[in-house]
Amino acid sequence: MSSLDLSIEQTDWLLSAEGLAALLPQAERRLGEMAAGERRAQEEILTVFGDTVARIDRARVALKSRDILQRPATFTDAATVVRNGLACVSASFPGLNFDLRGNFCSFSHRRSASVLEAARSPDRNVYGWALEHRPVRELEDADLAVVGISVSADTQLIAALTVARHVKRHRPDVHVVMGGNLTTRMVSRWKEEHPFFAYVDSFVSYEGEDALPALCDRIAGADDRPVPGLLERDGRGGLLRSPAAMVDVSDLPTPDFDGLPLDRYFAPGPVLPLQASRSCAWDCAFCSIPFASNKFRIRRPDQVVHDMATLAEKHGTDTFMFVDEILTLTSLRGVSRELIEQKHQFFWYGETRFSKGLDDELAAALRRSGCRRLDLGLESYNQRVLDLMRKGTKVADIEPSLHALLSNRVPVHLFCMTGFPGETEEEALRTQDFAAAALRRSAEEYDVPYSTAANGPFVLDVLSPVGERPDQFGVELIPPAEGEDLAFDLDYAVTEGLSQDDAVRLTSSGPGAVAGSAFHDGAWIGDAEEWSFLWAMAEAELPPRRIAVPVVRCPGVSARSSVRLADGVHARVPVAGEEILLHVPSADALLSVPREWGVLADGQVREVAELWERATSTRAAAATLTRLAAHGAVTVEPANAFEELVPRWYTAHPHEVVDSRSDGSCLLVSPETGRKIMVSAAGRLVWLLSADGVTTSELSARSRLPKERLHPLLDDLTRHGVLARASLHPELLRPPLPTGAV
Repeated sequence: MSSLDLSIEQTDWLLSAEGLAALLPQAERRLGEMAAGERRAQEEILTVFGDTVARIDRARVALKSRDILQRPATFTDAATVVRNGLACVSASFPGLNFDLRGNFCSFSHRRSASVLEAARSPDRNVYGWALEHRPVRELEDADLAVVGISVSADTQLIAALTVARHVKRHRPDVHVVMGGNLTTRMVSRWKEEHPFFAYVDSFVSYEGEDALPALCDRIAGADDRPVPGLLERDGRGGLLRSPAAMVDVSDLPTPDFDGLPLDRYFAPGPVLPLQASRSCAWDCAFCSIPFASNKFRIRRPDQVVHDMATLAEKHGTDTFMFVDEILTLTSLRGVSRELIEQKHQFFWYGETRFSKGLDDELAAALRRSGCRRLDLGLESYNQRVLDLMRKGTKVADIEPSLHALLSNRVPVHLFCMTGFPGETEEEALRTQDFAAAALRRSAEEYDVPYSTAANGPFVLDVLSPVGERPDQFGVELIPPAEGEDLAFDLDYAVTEGLSQDDAVRLTSSGPGAVAGSAFHDGAWIGDAEEWSFLWAMAEAELPPRRIAVPVVRCPGVSARSSVRLADGVHARVPVAGEEILLHVPSADALLSVPREWGVLADGQVREVAELWERATSTRAAAATLTRLAAHGAVTVEPANAFEELVPRWYTAHPHEVVDSRSDGSCLLVSPETGRKIMVSAAGRLVWLLSADGVTTSELSARSRLPKERLHPLLDDLTRHGVLARASLHPELLRPPLPTGAV
């Protein structure tokens, strides 16, 4: 028996120079098929494509090296390239949002018919396309008899059925069996033969450690014992079900990762998963985990530590992640004690809950044993809401647990939930404020900068207690749309408290995306749990979320100065529109400039005078040249030395105001870099006055700001890329002569 992680095999190839180069024609073809209003975003991605192909392989190598943990700027650069690579893959298929967490496409994983259509549509399905370009070589093995596919989440379902179809097309003699958490939930609804049997011969519910060997023995003719949890066709349109059996986790061997490409995952590692327990000891009202996980069971601490030591020796790793639904205090105490007593030097993290027993003594032991992160289900900082959730947590225990962990330098991750039925907006905001304050205290008071938090809206799972007994929680279920037979989360209405829309509003990332720079909306891979854990493990400096852009000035420019695109900058002339797109990798920027600047696209040196001849406005041309220079998009060389010129201030980006406050302050967002900055009313005024270029004295007069306030404000706005400074010869600022004038 062997394992194949087809997900990382194909993702690693898609995010390679070879894979992206193969996708580029696909992305170019899509441009011609799109509606006019959708083409701008596609043009942006195509502008970035070439640089991404050139740099993606180096970025992948960098991210997989342990050295990256001590090189924050290198990490940010590599992560930016990979993020752009994810955007390039996404742009190659309709409706695709491809990232390293979960992928969504134009097909719905909530409809069986749509999942099957996706499996048969390689031109619109990234998984089918990848399999056509890189078939599964293991299918050539003549001894292959059984293929098992594990599906734990709904976002994996389209990929799973696509793989199953691929197997059946190439090896119809092979038995395909599907299992996993989602499979258990999915087949529990079936009353008759399901269309998925077209590509899957059988399904296994619940645990597979006993079921899969029994199925293999039955197919090989070695044994005819019952297969626990097996679901098959009865040949008459019905189903045959075998009772599921619960595995004794104490009898399980050490996890086996043989055959998996542990060097190809997008993090320095490997970071190996293992379990100290299975299922959950609690019954929270919002959760369906107990439905598909059998009863809670625990593995002995000495067995867990033996697993860690065995895997460390075999795979040369010292880092582990516990994938338990919850690490109980019993597991935390036992595992940390065993690691300390056996003097192992491993690093690990896992998930638990706040409780009175999570005290200073335990936190100190966790730190000594190598724990460098604990994920905690905070959910709410309101006792009334926690009681509604049947969480079993006391607010009074939260602060002491946090203090114990952070004072022992164990970073935390806080899971928060907004909109549980009955929660008020005041209560939701209290939780958000508490989580934000906890992160500030972690960094400032405890010198633990690695703590994080996530807040999402309540999702109503039909197999959770709320979904099964909605009347007890003041909830009315809204049936899924016609044909959504695979929908496990439903819309709902509540009798009191926050509505579903309110919960989404309160947990959204703020104002919607501004026009431009579609690739900046992609996933930031540094937010993954593994990265926070690894930085804490290495006690490393946290990397900046964006590439550091040096302040570039544009001094002494005259009509005879020369200008050209900077090295590495790529220009694209869109199919339609009055603009040119420039990708500047060194600034992680995508600039839009008037079409007359397209003369620079060939990379040749031009005189500034030539650009001014094409400009319809000298003021606009001066602002554009300053903006290009500020981003490092062009290099400008003066023709000769001349008198000192009075510098002028220009807006460095076409920022958009997306959030105005009553005090006059606002949030500025640059569509060219994705950067956001909150500015005061004075900063907003200075930004507006600098649109067409203005001297310091003119700014002082128009804004009525004293010099002692204006100068620091200019420095701050320049440092954050809102303003740029340039010294242009007066001849470049004169209005052009009217046509026909002498």
